[in-house]
Amino acid sequence: MAEADTKAPDTREHVRKIIFEADTPAGKAFDVALIIAIIVSVLAVILDTIPSISAEQQAFLQTAEWVFTILFTIEYFTRLWCVESPSLYARSFFGVIDLIAILPTYVSLLVPGAEYLLVLRFLRALRIFRILKLANHVQGARTILQAMRNSQAKIMVFLFTILILVTIIGSVMYLVEGRPIKVTNLERIKVKQRVWVGNIAESDMAIVVAVSPGPHNEDARTGSLKVRFTNRKEHEVKPDEAVWQPYNEKFESIPKSVYWAIVTLTTVGYGDISPITPLGQFLAAIVMIMGYSIIAVPTGIVSAEMARVDGPFSPNTRSCANCSAEGHRLDAQHCYVCGAELGEPDEEALEQWFKEDKEE
Repeated sequence: MAEADTKAPDTREHVRKIIFEADTPAGKAFDVALIIAIIVSVLAVILDTIPSISAEQQAFLQTAEWVFTILFTIEYFTRLWCVESPSLYARSFFGVIDLIAILPTYVSLLVPGAEYLLVLRFLRALRIFRILKLANHVQGARTILQAMRNSQAKIMVFLFTILILVTIIGSVMYLVEGRPIKVTNLERIKVKQRVWVGNIAESDMAIVVAVSPGPHNEDARTGSLKVRFTNRKEHEVKPDEAVWQPYNEKFESIPKSVYWAIVTLTTVGYGDISPITPLGQFLAAIVMIMGYSIIAVPTGIVSAEMARVDGPFSPNTRSCANCSAEGHRLDAQHCYVCGAELGEPDEEALEQWFKEDKEE
């Protein structure tokens, strides 16, 4: 009886090291097989969205989906079984992703009309990040993550500065492109467009609710126009009342102008909003040039931190038996997440890690 009790923990520990660590041949083989299964399952989801393929291979794709779902379900519960604290693993990043990878298929089966949840299967691709556990990649992955953590304060200051900059740029472009001009032809007016009625210096902003252009007349505005002021009061615009609209209706508000500044500064350039005045186009050219130099700033910050992080005690794939956290240093004695004792690393894992570290 005592022999059976000691054998069960040994089996759980052996399975845990295979599933959660990649320093041993068995662990590497498991991770490679898992990555192949993830890639094939994601490809099956992609093919299922192509109408021509889905119509001809519907039965095959559904069968493949259930096969992968059952395999990932067995893997998920095996992970919960072999760790000392299943609740900690279930709440971890990879624990949540593992659950999302299998949940949509079961929900679509049990809940009528929930087939649209199957799109969440694409989140299964996030599990591919497990490839970072492989010994050849864990060093670089941990270096990047630690460098990004160390750079948080500097990057936040940089982003705050950019936020102020795009707000100023957007406000300037609003003044340049969105300045009011007098409307002489109602054909340029659209429903829900912002306009001013009467004396521009005293008029409140109004929204067009109905417009009916009349015959073209160069001397006077023809047609009818109804607007709604900010106080919800509707007004029928008289023929002798002046109507004003933004020179460039795309820049009708500061938020839209700030949106344009962000798109332009990041060199994305959707083209849905663009300046039409010479001054606006000149300012846009300056913002574009600024964008190329600004993009390099966060890259330099993270690169500098990466040079500092890399050291002699680099993280490896040792995992905590209690919470399954990975990436502990070789000299670590306690888990950096839950504080549980790690114990001594396996000699086989140490030998393999030092061999690969020496080759690098």
